[in-house]
Amino acid sequence: MMTPRPWTVPLAAFLLASVIATFAQCGGDATAASPAPGPNIAATPPGLTQDPARQPPIPQNVDRVRLLVSGAMLGRLEPCGCASGQLGGLPRRMQHVGEQSLGGRKTYDLLIEGGDMVEGATELDMQKVFTALQVLFGMQHPYDVLGIGQKDLELPFAEWTSYLAMAPVVATDLTSTAAEWPGKPFVEKQVRNHKIRVLSFTLALPEVMQKEGAPIQLLAPAEAWKLGLQGAEDATLRILLVHATDGKTRELLPKLEPKPDLVLCFDEGYTEPPAHPELLNGVPIVYPGTRGRMLLDVSLARLPEGPRAGYEILPLQGSKTIPGGGGDPDTKEVLLQHRLLVKEDHVLAKMANQRPTANGATYVGSATCAGCHATAYDIWKNKTKHGHAWQTLVDAEKDPKRYGWPVTAYPDCVSCHVVGYGEKSGFVTAEDTPSLTDVGCERCHGAGSDHVQSGGKKAMGKVGGGMASVVCTQCHDFEQSPDFLYTNKWPLIQHGREPGQEKK
Repeated sequence: MMTPRPWTVPLAAFLLASVIATFAQCGGDATAASPAPGPNIAATPPGLTQDPARQPPIPQNVDRVRLLVSGAMLGRLEPCGCASGQLGGLPRRMQHVGEQSLGGRKTYDLLIEGGDMVEGATELDMQKVFTALQVLFGMQHPYDVLGIGQKDLELPFAEWTSYLAMAPVVATDLTSTAAEWPGKPFVEKQVRNHKIRVLSFTLALPEVMQKEGAPIQLLAPAEAWKLGLQGAEDATLRILLVHATDGKTRELLPKLEPKPDLVLCFDEGYTEPPAHPELLNGVPIVYPGTRGRMLLDVSLARLPEGPRAGYEILPLQGSKTIPGGGGDPDTKEVLLQHRLLVKEDHVLAKMANQRPTANGATYVGSATCAGCHATAYDIWKNKTKHGHAWQTLVDAEKDPKRYGWPVTAYPDCVSCHVVGYGEKSGFVTAEDTPSLTDVGCERCHGAGSDHVQSGGKKAMGKVGGGMASVVCTQCHDFEQSPDFLYTNKWPLIQHGREPGQEKK
């Protein structure tokens, strides 16, 4: 069944149709060792001490609350599949949640999604947001809390807030003039003998929300903290989500009284969580990482000497025995419908030709370069994988063991297999712009019309003008090409000027 268009179907009816009541598939995603710590800690603000010692574990006889924490998914609904062993994805996540809820037992007391679900504000991002909200809040194991990050606030406001109606949104330092704004100062839940109150600070507004008449306003931290704790009992466990850098988070803590029991800092500089919580003036700080690659199983208790927290890192690995890597089958079906809808709605073509080229020229296609750069063109076309990058997508689309869905119509995948997608005069579709398929000359050297028209007198250089390796890692990043080393890969595509074209 095709997923209905979110902008044409009443939300309540869609949710009723999309709720799926089957248990998640059982299957063994193994838990790997904890990854390396994140970036260096920022300097501790004056008046605040950083405790160097790691907290001891919570005593066994102490009742602790357990939280499953994730955030800053940045649009990664599922790993792209470019490399084996990639982590993350909503299907694996929801499989894990389902496995922890079998037989009526529920391992986690609170499921927290921090926010910044997507990275941009395109039509594709809007469809991703709706799909993610559907999975996390409209299916069998709904999350308890959704925070709001600065990237979330860049999305088209009216449409985005209509989607948020399905989620318990906490936005402590945000107020709105819009009647449909779903953000609340806090989310509170009773867990056995504990009351847990979750608050969330965005701390800054994106440019689009700083304009006159913008529907969102920002409260000062101290004012927001007071608002979020109104009516809270002293014994209530206070959990704060912060969407800022670790340095800004450390500056914030002295302004908060009473202190939080736990801070979840969604700093995108921490692509992976550190090995254990940081401790600042007795407050545990946790960095959940990005892209939904891992979950954190966090334990929290308040002892006489103060709050104590610890966690286990849960890398979301694919199964090595289940076809397709496993994952909750119902979630996989929702994602499949999302991808089919992206093709049906021609999102690929709609997102083309949106930005000017970096150098102001237009794209001409690699075949045009062959007239003066025959040797380099021959190396590219006949000896490199770049010269056949589009065909790899075509082949993968036909292979159900790899994709089996229209990957050639999905912008995230297409952008690294063509030239100039999203830019004026760049790739649109294989039918409309066949000369710009594959990772051609202009993908690394920039649009070439000025170079051609000047007879080669206007130099090309590299996109961005910096280190060559930076150009490569636009696509060959730590996730898509985890073993990529520029010094090893450059010899595979090495080329240069023709005789007589050397620099004078």
